[in-house]
Amino acid sequence: MDNRKKNSIYSLILVAVVAIVWFYRDSQKLENEKLPYIYISGEAQGTTYNITYSDEESRNFKKAIDSLLHQFDLSLSTYVKNSEIVKFNKSDSFQFKSPYFYPVLEKSKEIYEASEGAFDPTVYPLIAAWGFGPEKVGFPDSSRIEEIKEYVGFEHINFNKQKVVKEKEKVSLDFNAIAQGYSIDVVFDFLESQGIENMMVELGGELRAKGKNESNDLWAIGIDDPKTESGQQASRVAIIKLDNEAISTSGNYRKFFVHDGKKYGHSINPKTGYPIQRDIISSTVVAPTCMEADAWSTAFMVTGLTKAKEILATQNHLKAFFIYEDENGDLQQFNTENLGENIIL
Repeated sequence: MDNRKKNSIYSLILVAVVAIVWFYRDSQKLENEKLPYIYISGEAQGTTYNITYSDEESRNFKKAIDSLLHQFDLSLSTYVKNSEIVKFNKSDSFQFKSPYFYPVLEKSKEIYEASEGAFDPTVYPLIAAWGFGPEKVGFPDSSRIEEIKEYVGFEHINFNKQKVVKEKEKVSLDFNAIAQGYSIDVVFDFLESQGIENMMVELGGELRAKGKNESNDLWAIGIDDPKTESGQQASRVAIIKLDNEAISTSGNYRKFFVHDGKKYGHSINPKTGYPIQRDIISSTVVAPTCMEADAWSTAFMVTGLTKAKEILATQNHLKAFFIYEDENGDLQQFNTENLGENIIL
């Protein structure tokens, strides 16, 4: 081979090596450059929200999110005097004005049936009677509870995509056990529509996450120890990593009242009309959406451990972690196998 051909080959090799080195260094630079993470917070639904997301344009969506949550409350909050749900509760029927009422009714019906009535948004009159609604009341007597139970039951309403109608005059809805989770989904969907790929949306302790956090790891959520004394910083009994999922925890260990020396938690059993007295004291559910996680974490508080396990065997899209009292009153833990390595006890 003559020198001219050798030099041409060497030149091509040199160009190829330089190109490889350049592309490698450029890819390493891109890998090492972290997208800026934005943190915003605010107040909504009587609590606070915290949102973290990465955005190469460093956009701040707080104003848009506050507006979105305000419009959501005008539809589904029982604490807003002229909200859509309040108007329905005072009338025989309601024609939907916003896009939020119908989806939560549809999902409520699905979970009401799957939970065999443990989750039931028509429980609102019982919640109000026990003093867990907007107004504080005295301790209800048994006759009052039996009277209210006559118009509690999701089968007492009918709805389609345009309106919802009562089958019994005094039926009232309360979406507090599902609407907060749904509002997180609404914010999540908004951010996703803006091209956000890495985010964590939290409101009132419930949240939904996508992608990775600032450490390039899955978003990790701590589960509080229910034995933590009031006023003390909560210790953790478990950490759950979310792989593009939502999480919600329900429990009666913080929100309750005491009457004649007996503790009454805020979760009401729609079938008995009384605050639940079940073995599960902390119910954590991981689901594809926060609306589902929110509703199911409440439902399992009502069903108790044995029934919850039966339901979970048929709802493969759900993952769960329970803290419960055994027959001796000792605290025990249960988690579904599908949490896998994403739960650290």
